[in-house]
Amino acid sequence: MSNPLVLASKEIYLKLVHRVSRKVKKENNKIVFLLSFSTSSRYTLQLLYENFPDQLVICYTSDSKMTAMDYKRKGCSIFDMDDFSTLLKKIVPIVSGSRLIFCDNYFAFLAGVSFSLHTKVVQLWHANGAIKAFGFEAKYTENVTKTDKKRYMSVYDKFTHYVVSSRKMTNIFAKNYQQKINELPFGYIPTDLFFDQIWVDKAKKCFYSYYPDNKKTMLYVPTYREKAKKIPLDFSNLQQRLGNKWQIMVKLHPHDKQHNEIMNEPGIITDFHNLDLIQLLPSVDCLVTDYSSVPFEYSLANPKGKMIFFCFDYEEYDKEVGIEKDFMEWAPGEVVQTEEALISAVKHSKNQSFSSFNQLWNEYVTGDAGQRLLKWVKKIYDN
Repeated sequence: MSNPLVLASKEIYLKLVHRVSRKVKKENNKIVFLLSFSTSSRYTLQLLYENFPDQLVICYTSDSKMTAMDYKRKGCSIFDMDDFSTLLKKIVPIVSGSRLIFCDNYFAFLAGVSFSLHTKVVQLWHANGAIKAFGFEAKYTENVTKTDKKRYMSVYDKFTHYVVSSRKMTNIFAKNYQQKINELPFGYIPTDLFFDQIWVDKAKKCFYSYYPDNKKTMLYVPTYREKAKKIPLDFSNLQQRLGNKWQIMVKLHPHDKQHNEIMNEPGIITDFHNLDLIQLLPSVDCLVTDYSSVPFEYSLANPKGKMIFFCFDYEEYDKEVGIEKDFMEWAPGEVVQTEEALISAVKHSKNQSFSSFNQLWNEYVTGDAGQRLLKWVKKIYDN
């Protein structure tokens, strides 16, 4: 159960936000981007900056400060959401009067904001699909107080639109947020890059300039775990068993500050020379993950690739967080739980097709999500 002092402080926090928000009477023409995931949001940010440089305002969390600073140098106004004084004095007044707000995550302060009837609050999210539960479906919300749940719902109620890639994801938002979803069926904007052959060729060329092109690449992308947990893999054994034909890469979640044992493992590639995950995917022969959202992008980035789900803590994770109940039915690759089974799955090639998976999860994806979003934004400003 939540600590009474913590609950009280959150209530005071939202009352202060609400009080400031109610004082805002004048609307502005700003497009506010609430930024917490730089890697997934940078493509949308760039599109908005190229088309609406004077309107774009970026409010960022500490993890996204470097990206926000890049836009400050370009002339955009930026504000730190983690600074409460800045939140009250700068962010809340701008957000409360804005016509359009983009969110890439859940932002608690929105529960206290009063918007005009004309304001559009768009949930972009930071993933193209979902394997693990979130919102009210997450197992960890079962034990929170009614006050907590009411506060969560106050945030969910603020979202007026959701950018999605499929009816499947729309239904998941509806279930997890207990909302009727007004979908924008544009597709996940970063996946536009996989339809741009010039970009794909450039990404591959850059990849092979750093890493041997005569080896197959296995990329391990574990999901972020709230509780510290050692990954049960002997990477030395993994390298030895796979042999010289393979190079092993590990890309941790951007919010994951743990697992120094992997970062220091000899022969394991963890330095990507400023290449982000989306730039790596077209060159990856075998993707190994668990409950991460990366499969929903990889299936487009490399349609001839291979996926393996290393779910060593499947039962435990399902109890602590929650996993989509039909995951085993649509998972587009083998689901394994031991190192031995993982090695076998990597070494022994099985034909995989992502066709039905993409029909389910990338239903609306056509490679023009960014342009469709821009057209929608311009329509709002023309009216």
